[in-house]
Amino acid sequence: MVGLVAGCSVGPGSQGGGSGAKYPDGPVEIVVTYSAGGASDQLARTLSPSLESSLGTSVIIQNQAGGSGTVALTSLVKAAPDGYSLGFIAGGPVTVQPHYGRTTYKYDDVRPVARVATAPLLLAVRGDAPWNSVQELVEHLKENQGSFSYASTGAGNPANIAMEKFDKAAGVETKQVPFESSGEATSALLGGNVDAAAGLPSAFAASVKSGDLKILANLGDVKGSFYEAVPTLKDSGYDAVTNVTNGLIAPKGVSDDVVKTLSDAIAASLEDEEIAKKIEASGFVPDFGDGKAYSEALSAEYAETGAVLKELGLLNG
Repeated sequence: MVGLVAGCSVGPGSQGGGSGAKYPDGPVEIVVTYSAGGASDQLARTLSPSLESSLGTSVIIQNQAGGSGTVALTSLVKAAPDGYSLGFIAGGPVTVQPHYGRTTYKYDDVRPVARVATAPLLLAVRGDAPWNSVQELVEHLKENQGSFSYASTGAGNPANIAMEKFDKAAGVETKQVPFESSGEATSALLGGNVDAAAGLPSAFAASVKSGDLKILANLGDVKGSFYEAVPTLKDSGYDAVTNVTNGLIAPKGVSDDVVKTLSDAIAASLEDEEIAKKIEASGFVPDFGDGKAYSEALSAEYAETGAVLKELGLLNG
């Protein structure tokens, strides 16, 4: 049975198997680093029944939001590296937050297990906005520098980074208006309080379907169902790419055998057509990568994010 737990018990005293029997011989806990109902949470819960079948044990999905994912990661890195305490993340807690020097962990204090899915950041505007392509928007911005505001979930978050990269590539200037959640950012756009919003596909899907919003630009390089026809920035001649990946991680020190068992279970889940359809419906694209591939991707993202944050003046030194 899949546990739907609001709190989180991951930490040095979390319970699990690990008595020396073949892994796993007890429940596996996966802590999602964001609140229930969000994109990462939905992905984890979509996978969990299949993981239970592959692993032959219960998979307990828990949520521990706070600190842009750092609260959960702080607990996870202290957990026993036995494969019974795992994390499900978007990149930020590992590739963004450690740069600020306020985390008690380093980005490589975790062991990437498997990449699950990838989505681009999208730039959405209201359905009646005068621009129908990113080129039209750039033309407008060059004549009206600094007049264009967009909502996102705060300075240094992936959407903000995506827009800063867009600004640099296109030679324009936009203004961020920060909000606490993607839902609030979308509401601000629908209410006419900002000109646009940058975020994950799931934030805009319903409003695009109703015609209240339209997607002006794909700020990444992967394409999902409802935004497949939207050109990427590179398609439009601007050299900038920002995606968000979700995946499974473990405390540093977990064995290669445990990582392989978990990675194989993720791979098998993503081969299930029904699971793939559910992931695609959320705006993500199934994108399996084993531990090595996921580790390399997170390392590259960490380095790139650090360079962008320094350029934005968001880091000291």
